[in-house]
Amino acid sequence: MATHNDKTLSLETRLTLNDNNLMPQFGLGTWRSEPGKVQSIVKEAILNRGYRLIDGAWIYQNENEVGNGIHEALEQSQGKIKREDLFITTKLWNQHHVPEDVEWALRDSLEKLRLDYVDLYLIHWPVAFKKITENFWSQKEGEKTRLYAENVTLADTWKAMEKLVDLKLTRSIGVSNFNQSQINEILKIARIKPSVNQIELHPYFNQHDMREYCAKNNIIITSYSPLSNLKRENESDDASALFNPVIQEIAKSKNKSTAQIIIRWHLQNGLVVIPKTVT
Repeated sequence: MATHNDKTLSLETRLTLNDNNLMPQFGLGTWRSEPGKVQSIVKEAILNRGYRLIDGAWIYQNENEVGNGIHEALEQSQGKIKREDLFITTKLWNQHHVPEDVEWALRDSLEKLRLDYVDLYLIHWPVAFKKITENFWSQKEGEKTRLYAENVTLADTWKAMEKLVDLKLTRSIGVSNFNQSQINEILKIARIKPSVNQIELHPYFNQHDMREYCAKNNIIITSYSPLSNLKRENESDDASALFNPVIQEIAKSKNKSTAQIIIRWHLQNGLVVIPKTVT
């Protein structure tokens, strides 16, 4: 995994993916963003804050707002910011893993985003759901068991993902929330290797083994919930690394915030980082 000197890091820093496309190392996540505010946040991030990477997903149900924010920023920049300056990521949802649905799913996202292509398209999770309802989260049998699709393999879905590159609907493809064995399953048949694995990663969950594995296979990692502020059931607010006394002491000695120290840790370890808009 690449590492960087402090002096080389900025919003302009980009990492080279295994397909030679360049990905900004610091971006804006749109998960759990408040409806009605996403458009203005995305526009502000691009137009006035220097962000060039915007990370979204079909299941976030805010791609229309993300697209509106992107287009407002481009228009108001008066040509200073162009589409090719941006790096837009979105993701294939679980109920669209059947190969014949994969292209439709990306085209649906592109229509909402009002874009001709995305820069990176990820398989959001390594599981396929039956497409039995548009209530995306409630595909359940009884109370607890999701209705998983049968006879849909990761290899089948990946081959359909590769066709999206051929169609120039996305420049790069990758995965999200995959473990090593699941990535290996894809690598065995891949014509185009996954360029990115987006996973939860932060000081309390540093994913050391996965980082070594991805470095060996030339796969860039994107860290979501990089501040470890993905609050789980029964967790207190101070479970976040933002309240870690060691990190707080480092931040104090550097005259920085704890969030800045944690993000710097990600960047110096060659990770792409996408703090959520709600943080």
